[in-house]
Amino acid sequence: MQQQETRRRRHQWTGRGRHQWVARELHDRVGNELAVAQRQLELVELHLTRDPALAAERISGGLRALAEAMRVTRELAGHLNDGRAPLGPRTGAAGGLPPLARTELAGELRAFAKGVLPSGTRVVVQVTGEPVRLGAEHRGQLFLILCEALRNAAAHAKAEHVVVYADITDTTASAVVEDNGRGFDMNGAPPAGRGIGLGSMRERARSLGGTLTVASVPGRGTRVTAWLPLEPRP
Repeated sequence: MQQQETRRRRHQWTGRGRHQWVARELHDRVGNELAVAQRQLELVELHLTRDPALAAERISGGLRALAEAMRVTRELAGHLNDGRAPLGPRTGAAGGLPPLARTELAGELRAFAKGVLPSGTRVVVQVTGEPVRLGAEHRGQLFLILCEALRNAAAHAKAEHVVVYADITDTTASAVVEDNGRGFDMNGAPPAGRGIGLGSMRERARSLGGTLTVASVPGRGTRVTAWLPLEPRP
């Protein structure tokens, strides 16, 4: 099974497949960290005179996000330089470590949402089921999918309320990100900057045999639903 997966990755790591992978990783992983850094630094001026301690906390958060963006950039450059096929994403605080408990996954998502969404946006994050069933790659890809959906909500939705819900069972991982923002016309072109993100989320889900669907109505918000199959527990 592992040898088949290695051959699959090497096959994908050629020609256009390599370019698509690099574009996706730059957009999602580097882009996510830069979005957090930008939001944290934007808030510094707001708190600088009223709450210097909070301003310092925002600066520290922005610097951490920039450091992670630099680390990922160096990692991607290394893959391009020596031709190494990627072994899977390192995402969130987990960084490729063993699967986390539900509270930690929920906490990571809350932290990311807080980092990118405008102040005052109400965010509800709920993780149910058995997150320990997620292997490193499934967990990493699911985390990036949800982060991209949150980043899109922050950049385009102008929502007052965002809900993130994930449920992990013995055989599936499903998740929803829904906002009550301005939405968009599904029959037209996605808003500027959103098309790459939607394509990236679909590709991440598809790479694990899953699906991703988007439903949106102008003035009534957007709902992103991801579904990933898991191998049954032995």
